[in-house]
Amino acid sequence: MLLTLILVVIVTGFAILNGTETATVKLWHNKLIFPNTPLVLLLFEAFVLGAVVWFVVSVFHEVALRRQIRALKRENADLNQEIRGLHSISLQEIEGEAERIDDAGPGA
Repeated sequence: MLLTLILVVIVTGFAILNGTETATVKLWHNKLIFPNTPLVLLLFEAFVLGAVVWFVVSVFHEVALRRQIRALKRENADLNQEIRGLHSISLQEIEGEAERIDDAGPGA
């Protein structure tokens, strides 16, 4: 928030100091020309364009984060279910499984 406030103050100061300045804007290889455009208007348009680009990028980032959160929640639920299943196994069953693996020998 502090950075935003500082940026707004700087931009406002720039706009006040250059309120009477104009520029000619040429776009698409001089096919679209805007003569004597106030710098304040150009500054505002650049700000709006930057805000729109920021918003679009943020939306895609938010969607990706939500997808990742959903996948992690699913994985967490699966791991919790596996833990609940392991709680129901008795120590005798675990020891019996270990003995069968030892009896099978190496490489089995």
